[in-house]
Amino acid sequence: MNNMDVGFWALLHDGGIEVITGTVPGEVSVEISVRYLRQQFPGEGTGFRVNLSDCTRFTYQEYDSSLIENIDAIVALSPEILGVGKGEHPVVVNCVMGTLTMSYGAVSLYLDTGEEISFDELVIASKKYWDAWTARIPKRG
Repeated sequence: MNNMDVGFWALLHDGGIEVITGTVPGEVSVEISVRYLRQQFPGEGTGFRVNLSDCTRFTYQEYDSSLIENIDAIVALSPEILGVGKGEHPVVVNCVMGTLTMSYGAVSLYLDTGEEISFDELVIASKKYWDAWTARIPKRG
């Protein structure tokens, strides 16, 4: 998956960033807990791992606060993903309390158990969950 497919970040809505490893510049791995979406895939688990290759920027800025570049400091704030901003470079992910900004060459998606998944598989799982959720809502007449 290349940098053109930034829409997958929006599918991780309500996902909490739990672990970030790696170095900038270089390879960065982000573990995101999204239990409701993960349950659409086989096996036990609570989330996904996003591997960013050729990552040259990974920052987080809470609203009205200073920019944070330290990965451990970002994890300590437990950003929760809401969606993705417009544009592709840099990638701006809107979170509950701020924005995560990234520049990377390529991205790979994995279940938290290690199996690689495609963007299309994530789209299908998200649609399946939200269609079922919508069907549970009582219709108003």
